[in-house]
Amino acid sequence: MKKYLIGFLVLVLALALAGCGAKEKLEQKAAEALVEKVMEKSGSGDVDIDGDKVTVKGEDGQEFTFGGGEWPTSDLAKAVPEFKDGDIISVMSADEAVAIGFENVKEDAAAAYFEKIKKDFKENAVEMNSNGVVIYGAENGDGIRVALQYSENSFSITLSKEGE
Repeated sequence: MKKYLIGFLVLVLALALAGCGAKEKLEQKAAEALVEKVMEKSGSGDVDIDGDKVTVKGEDGQEFTFGGGEWPTSDLAKAVPEFKDGDIISVMSADEAVAIGFENVKEDAAAAYFEKIKKDFKENAVEMNSNGVVIYGAENGDGIRVALQYSENSFSITLSKEGE
């Protein structure tokens, strides 16, 4: 009898929450938990899903994060100034690599960021400008490589550690 009463109370609570938008949040959290468990059982490591951000922790302690719409906080991401003149649409961050994609970036804002990066990243520099696509890649003195690409309001920043 207690099982039926508890089940009934859970059903009533779920229906009550459905009216205030909590149902969608509960469904999202349940889906996140399910995906986390499936990925962990498949050997993907410890998985944490938080909205559109997924973090995988390997057995060796390394973390790999993708998704989310915020500038990454890794030490590697701190090697360059934060770009604030566009909307972040994708982020991938690990100890040895970072990639950030933007949209709604004006050409002059991207050009200013290119110039800022060129001051610290000069070694083995490669630059290309063709048909509205601008690419710059170089290394700094600390073994970090940067690649910037701008094309029609889209901008990407990729960082990697030398030897990785």
